Amino acid sequence: MGRGGRERGRGGDGSPWPLGGVLLAGGLLLGGPAFAQEGPCTDGPRFHADAAVRAAAPSPPADAPLNEEPVREDTSRERPHPWLALAEVTSINLVVWTWDRVLMNREWARVTPSDWGENLTSGFEWDGDHFGTNQLAHPYHGSLYYVAARDNGIPYLGSLGFTLLGSLQWEVFAENKKPSINDIANTSLGGTIMGEAIYRLSSMVLDTEATGWERVGRELGAAALSPVRGVNRVLRGDSWRVEPTPSDWRPDRFAGWARLGYLKLGNGESLAWGKNQFFTELSLRYGDAFRGAHRRPFDAFEGRVQFTTQEAHLISYGQLMGLLVATPLAHDSRDELRLGVFQQMRYVNTAAYELGSQSVDVGLTYQHDLPGSAALRSMLLLNGALLASVSSEHAGQGGRNYDYGVGPGLQLRVTYTRDEWDFVSLEGGLSQIIVLDGSSGSHQVRTAQLRVDLPVYRRLGLGVEGNLFQRDSHFAEFPSVTKDTYQLRLFLSVH
Repeated sequence: MGRGGRERGRGGDGSPWPLGGVLLAGGLLLGGPAFAQEGPCTDGPRFHADAAVRAAAPSPPADAPLNEEPVREDTSRERPHPWLALAEVTSINLVVWTWDRVLMNREWARVTPSDWGENLTSGFEWDGDHFGTNQLAHPYHGSLYYVAARDNGIPYLGSLGFTLLGSLQWEVFAENKKPSINDIANTSLGGTIMGEAIYRLSSMVLDTEATGWERVGRELGAAALSPVRGVNRVLRGDSWRVEPTPSDWRPDRFAGWARLGYLKLGNGESLAWGKNQFFTELSLRYGDAFRGAHRRPFDAFEGRVQFTTQEAHLISYGQLMGLLVATPLAHDSRDELRLGVFQQMRYVNTAAYELGSQSVDVGLTYQHDLPGSAALRSMLLLNGALLASVSSEHAGQGGRNYDYGVGPGLQLRVTYTRDEWDFVSLEGGLSQIIVLDGSSGSHQVRTAQLRVDLPVYRRLGLGVEGNLFQRDSHFAEFPSVTKDTYQLRLFLSVH
């Protein structure tokens, strides 16, 4: 996908990323509380069972294991269509390559059979594309592959395989440069988590019982979120077919909120002398990772994206984290302790550093229910970065200003919440990144956040937040570098 110093791949080159990134960010709040109804999410393109049959299906026992599939007859699910999924993944690559080669006249897209042969035998390299291209654009492109498989009845793990296959197709056959190992990782892992989130959010927008202009609006909204699914629904005739809406298109719980306000940024100096900025943040919580039923990957996930008025970058923070599996360790009527495995994608752009990572995390979640509808939630995770990119003063390859690496980390969060409104939240994180490509050395990244968000009138709230970002970089052949960034945010929230 991207290669050193050239505007290739899908970012800054007129290809689908810019639109897709905005759609994903905006889609975080689509399908809000008005659409949130009960029912775990199910894989597969669509259901044709009668609503009464589905309603009569027995529910799993309350003490059933969290990850056990409920036993029920389900003759309505379409069989998986792997060959159709493969055809769609290949078509996505052909469409994007045609755009880059014919309309944009990209030099790197001038491929020949000899290029294919060389790519198949030359091995992999680490590329030097722009940070945002590798950390945001490639995952979005991977999400197109993922949804192509997911919408053809392929479950999570199988769709991950198709996403990897689509990335390999592109790297070998769509570019005249050596395949990039970091592109394959970011496209496959980031594409999976982004694609699953997009797919489920588009399901919340759809209503197959609606008719008229409401149906048109919902179909267009879902297609804007997930273009691949939108095309498939038209080709299958689903866009105008009236039938019962699958209950598993609605999560048991859903919350979305936005924050808008003022941000004071201090780059290693007192906030009194910092920069004045403004920000908008969109967040969502799908399902319940602490106490809700969980039977399939991403029955519970959360997302957050922040836009600021920084000079160089519009997006300053992005995170998606989905629960893969969970098992209860202890629980009663008011408390539940779980051991969970999560998949997480992060993008952070501050004055101290840029950080992008794909990780699989293992840890504990705990919820203590308080009187009324309040609860105390905490999470302690051990992060395992499968690939991380972090700013470096000495990367030294094709103008690249960041290193690639792997490493462990810790993540802690404690939240007091009521009615899905997080009143007080305390977060902290520590990551150790061992450099695989770039400057020889390692980076330690530390974060801390304290937020207070109090309701003032109905769905409106006022809040204050403090952030700390630190990077300690130690190089084998250069002096160490330490950078600190402080943030103070004052905001209006809408829940």
